[in-house]
Amino acid sequence: MSVLRLLKLLPASCAVRNSVALTSGPLSPSTLKQRLRNFADTPKRDPTRKVMAHGTEDEVRVRVRRARPADVSRVTRFVRENACLAWPGLVNGSETPNLIILSDYVARMLAQGHTMLAEQQADKRGWSQIRGLALSSSTCSWDAQLLEKWAQCMRCPKTRKLMLFSAHCLQAPDLHDKYKVHKVLQVVLMVPLDAPKSSEIVQMLVRNSIQRGREMGFSLLRFDVTEYSIAKALEDLQLKKEYELNYEVLPDVIKIYSTDNKEDTIQPNGKILTVYTFSLTDKEN
Repeated sequence: MSVLRLLKLLPASCAVRNSVALTSGPLSPSTLKQRLRNFADTPKRDPTRKVMAHGTEDEVRVRVRRARPADVSRVTRFVRENACLAWPGLVNGSETPNLIILSDYVARMLAQGHTMLAEQQADKRGWSQIRGLALSSSTCSWDAQLLEKWAQCMRCPKTRKLMLFSAHCLQAPDLHDKYKVHKVLQVVLMVPLDAPKSSEIVQMLVRNSIQRGREMGFSLLRFDVTEYSIAKALEDLQLKKEYELNYEVLPDVIKIYSTDNKEDTIQPNGKILTVYTFSLTDKEN
C-alpha cells in the first residue's frame, strides 16, 4: 500500500494544519541534522586551519594559513630560493648544499603540520605567491644528537656543515632543561626583505604560530631569526630575547664566538642568529 493511500485513510484530526509542527519536535531540521551519520571518509573541518587576511581591494592582500600537503613543492622551492635568510653564510649562490637533502629536511618539518605560510593574492590566479614562511617543527632534547648522527652520514661537505650547525643551534640555548619542558615548537622565520608589508607578515606569522602552539599543547615556542628587521618586529610583539649566537663561516670550519665577551662577538664578517621565546604557561597564568 502506498504512502498516499495511507494518508487518505488517516482521520482529519491527524492532518498538519500549519508549518509549526515541521519546525519543532523530532522532525525539525535541527534534530535531523544531529542524527545524520558521520562516515570515516567525510571531510571534517580542522579547527587549527584558520586563515588571517590583511589588505583591501586597492592594497596588496596577504593572508596567513597553515601549510597543507599540496604546498610541499611550493614551500620547498621557496626555501631553496631564500635559504640564505635562515642560514646566512652557510647557503649562498656559490656554496649551495645538496638540494635533495635540503628538500628532505624541509619535508620532514612540513610533515608535522605546524608550518605557516603567507600568501599574496595574484591577479587572475588566486592566492599563489608565497611571501613569508614560518617553518615550524616540534623538537625534543635528543633531536640535536639525532641531527648530528644524520649529518655524519652525508657526503656533501656543505650539507654536512649546514646540518651540524643546525644541530648546534638546537642544543646551544638548552631550553628544555631551562624551562623544564619535554618539547619545544621551533619556528624558523623566513620573510624576504623586499616583500610588501614584511613587518606585518612577520607579526601575522608569529601570531598564527603562537595560536598553533596553544592549540597543540606546547608550553614554549622559540623563534630563530637572522635579520634585524624580523628581530625588530618580534621585539614589538614583546617576545623574550633568549639567546644570541655570533658565528663566522670559514672554508673548513664554522667559528663560533663567545657571547659573554662583547669584544669577541663583534666581527666584521660574522653572522648573528637570535633566538626569541614565547612561554604560553606564563601568559595563561
